Amino acid sequence: MITRTLNNVLLLAGLGLAMAPTAPAAESIRQTAPKQEDIDQALALVSCKADRTAFRTLANQVGGIATSGRSSAGWQPIPGKGGEYSNALGDMPGVVAEMQLPAPVLVFGHPSTRLILSRSSVVAVFDGAIIADLSKTLSLDAAGSHGAPAGMRVVHSAPETQGDGIDVMALVAQRIDADPMPITVAGCLYFTR
Repeated sequence: MITRTLNNVLLLAGLGLAMAPTAPAAESIRQTAPKQEDIDQALALVSCKADRTAFRTLANQVGGIATSGRSSAGWQPIPGKGGEYSNALGDMPGVVAEMQLPAPVLVFGHPSTRLILSRSSVVAVFDGAIIADLSKTLSLDAAGSHGAPAGMRVVHSAPETQGDGIDVMALVAQRIDADPMPITVAGCLYFTR
């Protein structure tokens, strides 16, 4: 179940990244740089250093940006294939927003300029196929299904404060074969099981 959730979230994000077009309307919104406090909060979520409550708060805060077409807390809507905004990346469901960083930051020891927020994760995007290095650095478990290199390590699990499930935070990474070159996404998956 956890592997399937990981694969679904990361596959949707990664495939959409490869398909996302450049649209003139999208360029104007991308020129607004996020504030440092928004970047710091996003990076804490990417590295599982913020709890599930912080993730839910951010998800609720930016949940409507695709319909409004305006950025919120440094996050921006993602353009669909035709340049219109949607709650999908490359017209694929599951991805909520992206944050374009004004300068590269080191995430898990590698530079990244783009973060993706989905319904259950916050991941950094890396150019190239660095999955083996990230898997080692993050001490991730075995590769994902369907031969796609991926990994996962649960860093926190606890009973829900309200409800009968278990809140889980896990570091995840996956290599996505994209054109013209592969990319890797890595970050934190927040879910209840």
